[in-house]
Parts: sequence; structure tokens; C-alpha cells
Amino acid sequence: MFALHVAAACASGAAQAGAKPQEKPKANVPALREYVGRYELEVGLIPVSTLDVTVEGGELWMKPSQAKKRKLSRARKAAFTDELEGRPVGFGRDDEGRVTTLTFFYEGEPYTARRVELPPPSLKGNTTFRLKGYDGASVVVLTGSFNNWHQSQLVFGREGGDWVCRVDLDPGVYQYKFVVDGDWLLDPSNPETAQDEAGNVNNVLEVK
Repeated sequence: MFALHVAAACASGAAQAGAKPQEKPKANVPALREYVGRYELEVGLIPVSTLDVTVEGGELWMKPSQAKKRKLSRARKAAFTDELEGRPVGFGRDDEGRVTTLTFFYEGEPYTARRVELPPPSLKGNTTFRLKGYDGASVVVLTGSFNNWHQSQLVFGREGGDWVCRVDLDPGVYQYKFVVDGDWLLDPSNPETAQDEAGNVNNVLEVK
């Protein structure tokens, strides 16, 4: 009860003094959008190879590959704090002022990822890949032995509520996977799998 009385007295005193409660400044959403996009590191350097930055609910969010999405709170201009890890995240610009890099910490070491421009969805080709569900995903990508396992090249689009990607493939046997917001995923509709030289399990597709 004593703590409650003290809090009430303090609140009353502040009101009498004309003090106003501090309000959290509203995010400038248009300004935040300049950071939105995909940032890439060299595959195999560390487990994180892509970082997808989005604006949701007026806040900036970052989704590293194979890790949880986390909110970025602004510390100062072009500098943010990863609210999940408590680590700084910074953005770099080129000579024309465009955001081109993202610097983050992994196991105490800084790494800088470069920004990449995602192409439009790949919806024309002789081979169709389809993924059901994942309605909340931001970026779904097809990757495999046919494109040297590139993670930002063959982008899925939405068709009839599904994620769809089409690509021209010559006859042959290929290994592939889907990448959903940076997380690698086996094709749920294809039970055919094989293990590669590195021990990774991938889907197998034969094009006749």
C-alpha cells in the first residue's frame, strides 16, 4: 500500500506542476522504407547469409537467415539496435546517398552485408514449383544446382493463394530447395530427396 500511495502522490504532484507524460516519438515510416530490402553475405562465411529488412506496424524489422525476426529500434541516424540481441545494427550509403550495406554482429564479430535488388517473380518457364501456405512470408526463393544455389535470383510470386515459381530447365537431374525469408525448406510436395557432398539433404527433380 505504501508504494501505491507514493506513486499516487508523485503522479498528483506532476499533474499539479503541469508536467506532461513523455510520449514515444512516432516512427517516420517513409524514412524507414529506405532501409527495406535484402542484404547478402558470402554463403558459408557464417550461418547467416541473408538479412531481410521490412517495415511492419510502423517499425523496422530484420529477419536473418536461420534466425528469429527482430525489431530494430533507432539509436541515432542510420544506427539501430537489435532488440533481440541488444547489438548495434548500422546502415551504410554510397556516394549518392543510397543505402547499400548493413553491418551487424554475429558471435561478437561485425559483419557487413551488401544490399541486393530482388528481380520480379519468375513466372514463365517449362517447370513449375509450388509452395502452399506461408501466407505471412515476405520473400520466397527457389534455389538449386541449376543456378549455383543463388538465394536471390528465382523469386516466387503469388498465384491463387499459393507461392509459384517457373523456370526453364533442360532435361536432367537437379537438386533444389526453397528459401522462405532466409530459412531453407524442403519442398513439402516432393518426397524425392538426396544428400549432397556437404551432407545437406535436398529435393531431387528429374526433367525429362
